[in-house]
Amino acid sequence: MSFCVDLVSEDSFYENITLGVTKILESDPRICNVNVERRIPSDRVALSTWEQRHSAVLPEDLRNFYASCDGFLLTWHYKYSADQVLPVGSIGVNSLNELILSSALKDLLDFSLTRPSTGPRPVLNNKSKVFELDSCRTIGKVCLVYTGGSWSVWLGTRSGAWGWLADSFTQYFRMALVHFGLPGWQAAFAGLPPIPWAEQLFLLLAPHLLEKVDEKPVAASSSEASLNHIDSNIFKASARQHKNASRQTNA
Repeated sequence: MSFCVDLVSEDSFYENITLGVTKILESDPRICNVNVERRIPSDRVALSTWEQRHSAVLPEDLRNFYASCDGFLLTWHYKYSADQVLPVGSIGVNSLNELILSSALKDLLDFSLTRPSTGPRPVLNNKSKVFELDSCRTIGKVCLVYTGGSWSVWLGTRSGAWGWLADSFTQYFRMALVHFGLPGWQAAFAGLPPIPWAEQLFLLLAPHLLEKVDEKPVAASSSEASLNHIDSNIFKASARQHKNASRQTNA
């Protein structure tokens, strides 16, 4: 499903970029307190300042995203029993100010390259930088890896293991929605050890995400037919909508 819109309301914008996931979650009686934070856009000055500070040009889809909403957070709770409701699901994207260059993650990546491993790892060069896009519970960090013109999204664990997640921000965001923000979905997708207590939630709420095809998660398939599409142009549309709304308010 692609979204091609011109001017949209704030409600429509968030409904579109979440691909209706909030309604799916709210339809499950075991899930409650589904909430999406509304955030104002980052202005052009802030975006340009970030790029100058880090000597890196943001990929177009991520730049458009920040020009529409400065970060993202969708959360939901799970009813384990009548008197036990706990926060479980989370889909987050750090705000522009929180999209920080992490020397610790870069050092961890450099260290991991000195250790024998059969798993995938980012290919670095002298222009490589690692930014923190989000946290992954107790497992590690979701990282934007920049290699002097090319961007990709990886999971870096506290133990030094790395797992590929996506070749673009839009792809990563779409996968987060497909996995409903379940705890540690990034590890499960990347073929790394998941959070033990979260496996039961996968079985209860999304068992299809644990199914195996040729010993790889179904969700890892690159088949476009199995995933919804997010048209990054919606970010541009929302930015225009925010500006128009601001003018009307000031008038």
